[in-house]
Amino acid sequence: MKKLVLTVVLAFANAAHAAPSFLLLFDETDLAPPYHQRWTATPTDFNWAEANGAVSDASRHEVYIRGDGKKGDFYGVLYLDCVTPQYSEWLVSGGYLTETDVPPEAIATLRQELC
Repeated sequence: MKKLVLTVVLAFANAAHAAPSFLLLFDETDLAPPYHQRWTATPTDFNWAEANGAVSDASRHEVYIRGDGKKGDFYGVLYLDCVTPQYSEWLVSGGYLTETDVPPEAIATLRQELC
């Protein structure tokens, strides 16, 4: 129970210092207006790679991704490796949608913004 409380407190502390969110994609392709799916990203301050013993640099990011709309919701933390994209991975995810539901266009926009 103590670990859970500590994790929640740390999550709120990190969220308070997180960078501003930005829009990745406003998707209306599969849904007729007024329905849509909105995808946003917030780079985090906490460095998962560094915490796990990896060397940190500006080409590696942890990003909170959020999607919500008519198709459902998604939230997750993506470890984004700009140098070697195949090393990018979802650290955690949840919601009605899965990682495979995140549109490639949203990830492409994320790479343009951060890499």
